[in-house]
Amino acid sequence: MSLFNFINIYILKQILRDESQIGIFAKEIKLQPFKLKQIFFEIFKNQNIDIDQMTTLSKDLREELKSRFEPISIKLENVIEDQQTTKFAFKTNDGRIIESVIIYHRQKEQHVKDNKPKLNRITLCISSQVWCPMWCAFCVTGKLGFTRNLTRDEIISQILYANNYIKNKFGKKEDWTLFGVRNVVFMWMWEPLANYDNVKRAVETMLAQDRLSLGRRHITISTVWVVKGIQRMIDDGLTVKLAISLHAPNQKLREEIIPVAKGTELNDLMNVIEKYIKATDNRIFYEYIMIKDLTDKPELAMELSRLLRWQLAHVNLIPYNENPAMKHFHESPEWNIRKFKDILEREWITVTIRDSMWREAKGACGQLGWEKVNSDNEEE
Repeated sequence: MSLFNFINIYILKQILRDESQIGIFAKEIKLQPFKLKQIFFEIFKNQNIDIDQMTTLSKDLREELKSRFEPISIKLENVIEDQQTTKFAFKTNDGRIIESVIIYHRQKEQHVKDNKPKLNRITLCISSQVWCPMWCAFCVTGKLGFTRNLTRDEIISQILYANNYIKNKFGKKEDWTLFGVRNVVFMWMWEPLANYDNVKRAVETMLAQDRLSLGRRHITISTVWVVKGIQRMIDDGLTVKLAISLHAPNQKLREEIIPVAKGTELNDLMNVIEKYIKATDNRIFYEYIMIKDLTDKPELAMELSRLLRWQLAHVNLIPYNENPAMKHFHESPEWNIRKFKDILEREWITVTIRDSMWREAKGACGQLGWEKVNSDNEEE
Protein backbone atom coordinates (compact mmCIF):
# COMPACT_ATOMS: atom_id res chain seq x y z
CA MET A 1 0.00 0.00 0.00
CA SER A 2 1.22 3.47 -0.92
CA LEU A 3 2.61 5.62 1.88
CA PHE A 4 -0.05 8.27 1.17
CA ASN A 5 -3.28 7.88 -0.71
CA PHE A 6 -4.88 10.81 -2.52
CA ILE A 7 -6.83 11.99 0.53
CA ASN A 8 -3.75 11.95 2.71
CA ILE A 9 -1.76 14.04 0.22
CA TYR A 10 -4.60 16.56 0.05
CA ILE A 11 -4.60 16.80 3.84
CA LEU A 12 -0.82 17.24 3.85
CA LYS A 13 -1.30 20.22 1.52
CA GLN A 14 -3.67 21.72 4.04
CA ILE A 15 -1.15 21.19 6.83
CA LEU A 16 1.52 23.07 4.95
CA ARG A 17 -0.90 25.85 4.09
CA ASP A 18 -2.73 26.11 7.38
CA GLU A 19 -0.36 25.21 10.15
CA SER A 20 -2.84 26.09 12.89
CA GLN A 21 -4.54 22.79 12.04
CA ILE A 22 -1.36 20.72 12.02
CA GLY A 23 -2.15 18.71 15.14
CA ILE A 24 -5.65 17.75 13.98
CA PHE A 25 -4.56 16.78 10.47
CA ALA A 26 -1.51 14.83 11.64
CA LYS A 27 -3.79 12.65 13.78
CA GLU A 28 -6.22 12.11 10.90
CA ILE A 29 -3.54 10.83 8.52
CA LYS A 30 -1.65 9.00 11.29
CA LEU A 31 1.58 10.57 10.14
CA GLN A 32 4.58 9.89 12.33
CA PRO A 33 5.63 13.21 13.93
CA PHE A 34 9.27 12.88 12.91
CA LYS A 35 8.31 12.48 9.23
CA LEU A 36 6.22 15.64 9.33
CA LYS A 37 9.13 17.47 10.98
CA GLN A 38 11.44 16.22 8.21
CA ILE A 39 9.18 17.70 5.54
CA PHE A 40 9.04 21.07 7.27
CA PHE A 41 12.79 20.99 7.91
CA GLU A 42 13.53 20.46 4.23
CA ILE A 43 11.28 23.31 3.12
CA PHE A 44 11.99 25.91 5.79
CA LYS A 45 15.51 25.12 7.01
CA ASN A 46 17.22 23.39 4.09
CA GLN A 47 15.54 25.92 1.77
CA ASN A 48 14.42 23.28 -0.73
CA ILE A 49 11.42 23.79 -3.00
CA ASP A 50 12.38 20.92 -5.32
CA ILE A 51 11.17 17.68 -3.77
CA ASP A 52 13.98 15.72 -5.48
CA GLN A 53 16.47 17.72 -3.39
CA MET A 54 14.81 16.76 -0.09
CA THR A 55 17.30 14.01 0.58
CA THR A 56 16.41 13.53 4.25
CA LEU A 57 13.10 12.07 3.06
CA SER A 58 12.80 8.52 1.82
CA LYS A 59 12.66 7.94 -1.93
CA ASP A 60 9.11 6.55 -1.66
CA LEU A 61 7.92 9.60 0.23
CA ARG A 62 9.59 11.95 -2.26
CA GLU A 63 7.99 10.19 -5.21
CA GLU A 64 4.55 10.29 -3.61
CA LEU A 65 4.92 13.96 -2.72
CA LYS A 66 6.06 14.84 -6.26
CA SER A 67 2.95 13.33 -7.78
CA ARG A 68 0.54 15.19 -5.49
CA PHE A 69 2.18 18.21 -3.91
CA GLU A 70 3.91 21.52 -4.76
CA PRO A 71 5.90 23.05 -1.86
CA ILE A 72 5.02 26.60 -2.97
CA SER A 73 1.83 27.97 -4.50
CA ILE A 74 3.35 30.44 -6.98
CA LYS A 75 5.42 29.92 -10.14
CA LEU A 76 8.26 32.06 -11.43
CA GLU A 77 7.29 34.13 -14.47
CA ASN A 78 10.30 36.44 -14.90
CA VAL A 79 13.56 37.58 -13.25
CA ILE A 80 15.32 40.94 -13.61
CA GLU A 81 18.69 41.16 -11.92
CA ASP A 82 21.47 43.65 -11.31
CA GLN A 83 24.43 43.77 -8.92
CA GLN A 84 22.37 44.88 -5.94
CA THR A 85 18.92 43.39 -6.48
CA THR A 86 16.91 40.55 -7.97
CA LYS A 87 13.28 41.20 -8.91
CA PHE A 88 10.90 38.28 -9.36
CA ALA A 89 7.57 38.23 -11.13
CA PHE A 90 5.45 35.31 -9.94
CA LYS A 91 2.21 33.88 -11.30
CA THR A 92 -0.42 32.70 -8.82
CA ASN A 93 -2.59 29.64 -9.39
CA ASP A 94 -5.37 31.87 -10.73
CA GLY A 95 -3.03 33.56 -13.22
CA ARG A 96 -2.33 36.80 -11.33
CA ILE A 97 1.12 38.42 -11.38
CA ILE A 98 2.83 39.53 -8.16
CA GLU A 99 6.37 40.74 -7.58
CA SER A 100 9.09 40.53 -4.93
CA VAL A 101 12.54 42.10 -4.73
CA ILE A 102 15.70 40.80 -3.06
CA ILE A 103 18.10 43.54 -1.92
CA TYR A 104 21.73 42.55 -1.34
CA HIS A 105 23.43 44.69 1.30
CA ARG A 106 27.16 44.37 0.70
CA GLN A 107 30.02 45.57 2.87
CA LYS A 108 31.76 48.72 1.70
CA GLU A 109 34.90 48.15 -0.34
CA GLN A 110 37.22 49.56 2.33
CA HIS A 111 36.00 46.91 4.77
CA VAL A 112 36.40 43.97 2.38
CA LYS A 113 39.54 41.87 2.24
CA ASP A 114 41.14 41.13 -1.14
CA ASN A 115 38.63 43.46 -2.84
CA LYS A 116 35.99 40.75 -2.73
CA PRO A 117 32.54 42.16 -1.87
CA LYS A 118 30.92 40.36 1.04
CA LEU A 119 27.23 40.13 1.85
CA ASN A 120 26.29 41.92 5.04
CA ARG A 121 22.61 40.97 5.02
CA ILE A 122 19.80 40.18 2.58
CA THR A 123 16.39 41.87 2.58
CA LEU A 124 13.29 40.66 0.76
CA CYS A 125 10.48 43.08 -0.05
CA ILE A 126 7.29 41.07 -0.54
CA SER A 127 3.77 41.55 -1.80
CA SER A 128 0.64 41.00 0.27
CA GLN A 129 -1.92 41.87 -2.43
CA VAL A 130 -2.34 41.53 -6.20
CA TRP A 131 -1.62 45.10 -7.26
CA CYS A 132 -2.72 47.86 -4.90
CA PRO A 133 -5.92 49.59 -3.68
CA MET A 134 -4.19 52.80 -2.50
CA TRP A 135 -4.03 54.73 -5.80
CA CYS A 136 -1.10 56.93 -4.73
CA ALA A 137 -0.74 59.53 -7.47
CA PHE A 138 3.01 58.99 -7.94
CA CYS A 139 3.11 55.18 -7.95
CA VAL A 140 3.05 52.78 -10.92
CA THR A 141 1.73 49.91 -8.81
CA GLY A 142 -1.27 51.96 -7.71
CA LYS A 143 -2.08 52.77 -11.34
CA LEU A 144 -2.70 49.08 -12.00
CA GLY A 145 -5.61 48.96 -9.53
CA PHE A 146 -6.50 46.21 -7.07
CA THR A 147 -7.43 42.58 -7.75
CA ARG A 148 -7.39 40.58 -4.50
CA ASN A 149 -5.57 39.80 -1.26
CA LEU A 150 -2.85 37.18 -1.19
CA THR A 151 -3.25 34.13 1.02
CA ARG A 152 -0.86 33.31 3.85
CA ASP A 153 0.59 30.57 1.63
CA GLU A 154 1.22 32.93 -1.29
CA ILE A 155 2.99 35.38 1.04
CA ILE A 156 5.23 32.70 2.58
CA SER A 157 5.91 31.16 -0.85
CA GLN A 158 7.72 34.35 -1.90
CA ILE A 159 10.19 33.89 0.97
CA LEU A 160 10.62 30.17 0.32
CA TYR A 161 11.41 30.82 -3.34
CA ALA A 162 13.82 33.65 -2.48
CA ASN A 163 15.66 31.49 0.09
CA ASN A 164 16.08 28.70 -2.45
CA TYR A 165 17.31 31.18 -5.07
CA ILE A 166 19.82 32.72 -2.63
CA LYS A 167 21.05 29.27 -1.60
CA ASN A 168 21.71 28.32 -5.23
CA LYS A 169 23.32 31.69 -5.98
CA PHE A 170 25.69 31.99 -3.00
CA GLY A 171 25.99 28.53 -1.47
CA LYS A 172 27.09 28.41 2.16
CA LYS A 173 28.71 30.95 4.45
CA GLU A 174 32.14 30.49 5.98
CA ASP A 175 30.50 28.81 8.98
CA TRP A 176 28.70 26.37 6.62
CA THR A 177 25.25 27.78 7.34
CA LEU A 178 23.09 28.79 4.39
CA PHE A 179 22.71 32.30 3.08
CA GLY A 180 19.09 33.38 3.27
CA VAL A 181 16.65 36.22 3.76
CA ARG A 182 17.42 38.06 6.99
CA ASN A 183 14.91 40.91 6.75
CA VAL A 184 11.37 40.82 5.35
CA VAL A 185 9.55 44.01 4.45
CA PHE A 186 5.85 44.17 3.55
CA MET A 187 6.43 47.16 1.30
CA TRP A 188 5.69 46.17 -2.26
CA MET A 189 2.32 45.22 -3.65
CA TRP A 190 0.46 46.60 -1.00
CA GLU A 191 -1.57 47.49 1.57
CA PRO A 192 -0.63 44.75 4.12
CA LEU A 193 -2.94 46.02 6.87
CA ALA A 194 -5.90 45.77 4.48
CA ASN A 195 -5.07 42.04 4.35
CA TYR A 196 -4.48 41.82 8.09
CA ASP A 197 -5.50 38.23 8.86
CA ASN A 198 -3.32 36.63 6.18
CA VAL A 199 -0.40 38.95 6.94
CA LYS A 200 -0.64 38.12 10.65
CA ARG A 201 -0.61 34.38 9.94
CA ALA A 202 2.37 34.82 7.60
CA VAL A 203 4.27 36.79 10.25
CA GLU A 204 3.61 34.03 12.80
CA THR A 205 5.22 31.53 10.39
CA MET A 206 8.19 33.87 9.91
CA LEU A 207 8.70 34.12 13.66
CA ALA A 208 8.31 30.41 14.47
CA GLN A 209 11.63 28.82 15.48
CA ASP A 210 10.89 25.62 13.55
CA ARG A 211 9.86 27.54 10.41
CA LEU A 212 11.65 30.70 9.17
CA SER A 213 12.93 31.76 12.61
CA LEU A 214 13.17 35.50 11.90
CA GLY A 215 13.41 38.03 14.71
CA ARG A 216 10.63 40.54 15.33
CA ARG A 217 12.97 43.41 14.55
CA HIS A 218 13.74 41.84 11.18
CA ILE A 219 10.13 42.06 9.95
CA THR A 220 8.64 45.38 8.87
CA ILE A 221 5.02 46.08 8.00
CA SER A 222 4.55 49.23 5.94
CA THR A 223 1.17 50.96 5.75
CA VAL A 224 -0.31 54.09 4.20
CA TRP A 225 -3.29 54.79 6.41
CA VAL A 226 -4.96 51.74 7.99
CA VAL A 227 -5.58 53.02 11.53
CA LYS A 228 -7.71 50.01 12.50
CA GLY A 229 -4.94 47.68 11.32
CA ILE A 230 -2.37 49.38 13.57
CA GLN A 231 -4.80 49.10 16.48
CA ARG A 232 -5.18 45.37 15.76
CA MET A 233 -1.39 45.01 15.81
CA ILE A 234 -1.41 46.56 19.29
CA ASP A 235 -4.28 44.36 20.49
CA ASP A 236 -2.68 41.17 19.08
CA GLY A 237 0.80 41.94 20.35
CA LEU A 238 2.16 41.93 16.79
CA THR A 239 5.28 43.85 17.80
CA VAL A 240 7.20 43.79 14.52
CA LYS A 241 8.60 47.01 13.08
CA LEU A 242 6.16 49.54 11.62
CA ALA A 243 6.77 51.87 8.69
CA ILE A 244 4.35 54.63 7.74
CA SER A 245 4.17 55.83 4.13
CA LEU A 246 3.53 59.42 5.16
CA HIS A 247 4.77 61.40 2.12
CA ALA A 248 3.21 64.66 3.33
CA PRO A 249 3.13 66.46 6.71
CA ASN A 250 -0.40 67.85 6.42
CA GLN A 251 -3.86 66.58 5.52
CA LYS A 252 -4.32 68.71 2.38
CA LEU A 253 -1.15 67.61 0.58
CA ARG A 254 -1.55 64.04 1.78
CA GLU A 255 -5.02 63.84 0.23
CA GLU A 256 -3.64 65.29 -3.00
CA ILE A 257 -1.03 62.59 -3.51
CA ILE A 258 -2.70 59.74 -1.56
CA PRO A 259 -6.44 59.85 -2.38
CA VAL A 260 -7.42 57.21 0.21
CA ALA A 261 -6.16 59.56 2.94
CA LYS A 262 -9.46 61.45 2.54
CA GLY A 263 -11.01 58.78 4.72
CA THR A 264 -8.53 59.15 7.59
CA GLU A 265 -7.50 62.30 9.38
CA LEU A 266 -3.77 62.66 9.89
CA ASN A 267 -4.39 63.33 13.60
CA ASP A 268 -6.14 59.95 13.95
CA LEU A 269 -3.18 58.24 12.30
CA MET A 270 -0.68 59.96 14.58
CA ASN A 271 -2.76 59.14 17.67
CA VAL A 272 -2.78 55.40 16.97
CA ILE A 273 0.95 55.52 16.18
CA GLU A 274 1.55 57.06 19.61
CA LYS A 275 -0.38 54.15 21.14
CA TYR A 276 1.75 51.69 19.17
CA ILE A 277 4.98 53.30 20.41
CA LYS A 278 3.78 53.12 24.03
CA ALA A 279 2.77 49.48 23.63
CA THR A 280 5.94 48.30 21.86
CA ASP A 281 8.68 50.87 22.48
CA ASN A 282 9.49 50.48 18.78
CA ARG A 283 10.86 53.30 16.68
CA ILE A 284 8.54 54.22 13.80
CA PHE A 285 9.95 54.61 10.30
CA TYR A 286 8.32 57.32 8.19
CA GLU A 287 8.68 57.04 4.43
CA TYR A 288 8.66 60.42 2.69
CA ILE A 289 8.79 60.70 -1.11
CA MET A 290 10.85 63.59 -2.52
CA ILE A 291 9.01 64.95 -5.57
CA LYS A 292 10.32 68.12 -7.20
CA ASP A 293 8.30 71.26 -6.40
CA LEU A 294 5.64 69.22 -4.59
CA THR A 295 6.88 67.49 -1.43
CA ASP A 296 10.43 68.85 -1.20
CA LYS A 297 9.77 72.44 -0.09
CA PRO A 298 11.65 73.77 2.97
CA GLU A 299 8.42 74.83 4.69
CA LEU A 300 7.22 71.22 4.47
CA ALA A 301 10.40 70.06 6.18
CA MET A 302 9.63 72.41 9.07
CA GLU A 303 6.05 71.16 9.18
CA LEU A 304 7.24 67.55 9.21
CA SER A 305 9.64 68.26 12.05
CA ARG A 306 6.81 69.76 14.13
CA LEU A 307 4.63 66.72 13.41
CA LEU A 308 7.29 64.25 14.58
CA ARG A 309 8.95 66.27 17.33
CA TRP A 310 9.52 64.29 20.56
CA GLN A 311 8.47 61.05 18.84
CA LEU A 312 10.49 57.83 18.57
CA ALA A 313 10.81 58.42 14.82
CA HIS A 314 13.16 57.91 11.90
CA VAL A 315 12.46 59.57 8.54
CA ASN A 316 13.52 57.95 5.27
CA LEU A 317 13.68 60.47 2.44
CA ILE A 318 13.02 58.60 -0.81
CA PRO A 319 14.17 60.22 -4.08
CA TYR A 320 11.25 59.92 -6.48
CA ASN A 321 11.75 57.17 -9.04
CA GLU A 322 10.58 58.55 -12.36
CA ASN A 323 8.54 56.23 -14.54
CA PRO A 324 6.55 56.26 -17.81
CA ALA A 325 3.14 56.35 -16.16
CA MET A 326 3.52 59.67 -14.29
CA LYS A 327 5.48 61.99 -16.56
CA HIS A 328 4.41 65.12 -14.68
CA PHE A 329 6.25 64.00 -11.50
CA HIS A 330 10.02 64.50 -11.28
CA GLU A 331 12.77 63.58 -8.86
CA SER A 332 13.82 66.29 -6.46
CA PRO A 333 17.40 67.51 -7.10
CA GLU A 334 20.03 66.04 -4.77
CA TRP A 335 20.91 69.44 -3.30
CA ASN A 336 17.24 70.02 -2.43
CA ILE A 337 16.94 66.64 -0.72
CA ARG A 338 20.03 67.41 1.36
CA LYS A 339 18.62 70.80 2.31
CA PHE A 340 15.38 69.09 3.42
CA LYS A 341 17.45 66.63 5.45
CA ASP A 342 19.47 69.42 7.09
CA ILE A 343 16.29 71.17 8.24
CA LEU A 344 14.97 67.99 9.86
CA GLU A 345 18.28 67.29 11.58
CA ARG A 346 18.45 70.82 12.98
CA GLU A 347 15.09 70.03 14.60
CA TRP A 348 16.52 66.84 16.12
CA ILE A 349 14.75 64.44 13.73
CA THR A 350 16.74 61.34 12.77
CA VAL A 351 16.76 61.07 8.98
CA THR A 352 18.29 59.01 6.17
CA ILE A 353 18.32 59.63 2.43
CA ARG A 354 17.29 56.33 0.88
CA ASP A 355 19.59 55.00 -1.81
CA SER A 356 17.47 54.07 -4.84
CA MET A 357 20.07 51.55 -5.90
CA TRP A 358 17.62 49.07 -7.46
CA ARG A 359 16.17 51.38 -10.13
CA GLU A 360 17.94 49.49 -12.92
CA ALA A 361 15.89 46.38 -12.19
CA LYS A 362 12.72 48.51 -11.95
CA GLY A 363 12.45 47.33 -8.37
CA ALA A 364 12.63 50.66 -6.59
CA CYS A 365 9.82 52.29 -4.62
CA GLY A 366 6.77 52.85 -6.83
CA GLN A 367 8.20 50.92 -9.80
CA LEU A 368 6.66 47.47 -9.36
CA GLY A 369 4.43 46.79 -12.31
CA TRP A 370 6.58 49.07 -14.48
CA GLU A 371 6.78 46.55 -17.33
CA LYS A 372 3.00 46.22 -17.61
CA VAL A 373 2.33 49.95 -17.44
CA ASN A 374 5.08 50.66 -19.96
CA SER A 375 3.65 48.03 -22.32
CA ASP A 376 0.14 49.49 -21.99
CA ASN A 377 1.45 52.98 -22.76
CA GLU A 378 3.24 51.75 -25.90
CA GLU A 379 0.04 50.07 -27.13
CA GLU A 380 -1.85 53.36 -26.75
